[in-house]
Amino acid sequence: MTKGGRIVLSDNIIPQLRKRLPAAVDAVVQKTAAEVEKNAKEAMEGPKHGRTYRVSKTGKPHTASAPGEAPAIDTGLLHSSIMHYREGVGKASVDVYADYGRDLEFGTRKMAARPFLRPAIEAAAKAFFEALRQLENRLK
Repeated sequence: MTKGGRIVLSDNIIPQLRKRLPAAVDAVVQKTAAEVEKNAKEAMEGPKHGRTYRVSKTGKPHTASAPGEAPAIDTGLLHSSIMHYREGVGKASVDVYADYGRDLEFGTRKMAARPFLRPAIEAAAKAFFEALRQLENRLK
């Protein structure tokens, strides 16, 4: 409302919004990190199209992943080593603790890549940016 040629804000919500913004952004970031972890693990769980062989320890057949396909689950170590963590307000990481995760993700001189993390990130990106757009629109 105006009063004598000046503007008076009687319901100034800017300080409240400023306080709520970090928490709202943090919620989006943490949800996205959890989604990336879930996507990476789910990609490993589906059927694979690589070569089938018998596992020497158990004698059971195992179908490996084909180049470009997420790794097949054999022992479950890689699958269980993928975890997301909150690293602070608005910060998160998705870590892979199995030492061979990098080789599978990017490939080596002798093996084509079996990406599982990059596709998981790409799959979560659209929802992440949409959630930030919605947050921005709520603040307008």
